[in-house]
Amino acid sequence: MSCLLGACIVSAQLLSGGMYTEQTQNKATDTANVTHNISHFYEVQNQQFKVDGYLILDTGTRIDIGYDNGLESQKRTRSQALTLGITQLNFIDNDSYIAVGVSTKLGGRVTEIPCTDDSGMNRQFFCDNLATLQPFAQPKYVKSTKVSINYNHKFNWDLGKKI
Repeated sequence: MSCLLGACIVSAQLLSGGMYTEQTQNKATDTANVTHNISHFYEVQNQQFKVDGYLILDTGTRIDIGYDNGLESQKRTRSQALTLGITQLNFIDNDSYIAVGVSTKLGGRVTEIPCTDDSGMNRQFFCDNLATLQPFAQPKYVKSTKVSINYNHKFNWDLGKKI
C-alpha cells in the first residue's frame, strides 16, 4: 500500500487504454447538392493513444486520471488532453452515501484549418460541411469542467421470498 500525507491508495484500476483511430467525416454535400469525398482532409496522421484510470484512497476519495494524445489531420487538429477528477464519498449509513465530485479537462483544443473556394474571392469555409455561405471562424475553446452531487442508496431485495 502506498501512502502520502496520511492518505493511502487502497485500489487502483486502469479502465481503458491503448491505440485508437478517430472516426472522421468522409463525405460532404455543397450548396448545389453535390456530394464530395473529403476523407483526405480529415485522415488521421498520428498514432492516437488514450488511457483512463483511477485511484481510490482510504479516505473515501476517488481520483480519476485520463490522457489523450490528440489528433493530427490536414484540416483539423486537437491538442493533447489531460482529464483530472476527484470524488469524495460521504457515507450516511451502510446503504446510502452522497458522492460530491469535480472534474476538468486540460487541453484538447480543436483547431480547424479552413478550405478556400475557387471563385477567386478566396472565401474561407469549413471543409467538413462545405458551408460557403457561413463565414469561417475558429471554434471557441470551452474548458470542460463538471461538478456533481449524487445520492446513492442500495436497496436490499429478497427475491427468494414467496408472496
